[in-house]
Amino acid sequence: MFSLTNPDRLKLLNHNEQQRNLKPGHCNKFLHVVIDPDFLKDPQGTQVLPKLTELGCKYDLAPQPVASTITFYRTVAAKLTPDGAVSGNTIQEPFAVYLLNGGDFVAAVRNHQLLGMMRSVKEQLPNRRLSLIVFGLVSHCRVHRGCVGRRETEHSLTEVQLFEDVSHQLLETAEQVANFVAQLARSIAELPYKQQQMEKYSSEQMYLGNEKKGCVRVEGTAGLQQLYQAQLIKVPSVTLEIAEAIMSVYPTMNSLLQAFREAGAEGSNLLANISIRRAGGPITASNRRIGPELSRKIHNMYVSTNPKQEL
Repeated sequence: MFSLTNPDRLKLLNHNEQQRNLKPGHCNKFLHVVIDPDFLKDPQGTQVLPKLTELGCKYDLAPQPVASTITFYRTVAAKLTPDGAVSGNTIQEPFAVYLLNGGDFVAAVRNHQLLGMMRSVKEQLPNRRLSLIVFGLVSHCRVHRGCVGRRETEHSLTEVQLFEDVSHQLLETAEQVANFVAQLARSIAELPYKQQQMEKYSSEQMYLGNEKKGCVRVEGTAGLQQLYQAQLIKVPSVTLEIAEAIMSVYPTMNSLLQAFREAGAEGSNLLANISIRRAGGPITASNRRIGPELSRKIHNMYVSTNPKQEL
């Protein structure tokens, strides 16, 4: 067994540490949430800080270019450079949250100023995807009857989403605001890990691979039999014994598909007479067979081109 030199060992340890820091739960501590003090005013912001603390994210209270906004940045853990030095830096995340109370929102909608307002906010927070929180709209409209119509409100929000790519949340309680900020922070923190997983499992070497229990990992040709068996078992009424019976006649998925193609119109009945061995016992005349109905279901799953086909 080859022993690693000291620099190689340090690089390996550094790589393992980086991978651990990317994982959900660990990654939260590297995300910083920068909150404008106006965002935390009563009543909407009373639960934001406790929620972020519970999540494990760090937060900074600092005036933002636009009042009542939140931005995010990530601290990259120190890592080894190719020349052996240690480096670390921060990365600005391309997301922001802007909070607008119900009264100001109604005024902007009635004066047809909401689109211009969102455009101005985005200009002051460049290169960020903006999420709009409208806080207390329902409560405001209950007190001020007839202040703004539903159709007018929906039109303004749709206009903002289409022209400025600004999503929105209509929230009424401080808990809802805190939950939304925490959920967004967690999603941003886990983004590098999810991107890495997507790249990993979309490569040619990893087909239908997963780290979850019960999934089949395929590398090259290893695992293809297990994947074939797992697919058959997904068909309603197909047990492990039935899958093994089919695989004893058609050992690969390709051989089964080829048999269906060659059978043509008779393909739906191709598997009907295959005998099923019970619990690994011998095949005898009394043993049951797959039957025409189950054969039809399996044929439909592999041959049908109708996306709405029911098994």
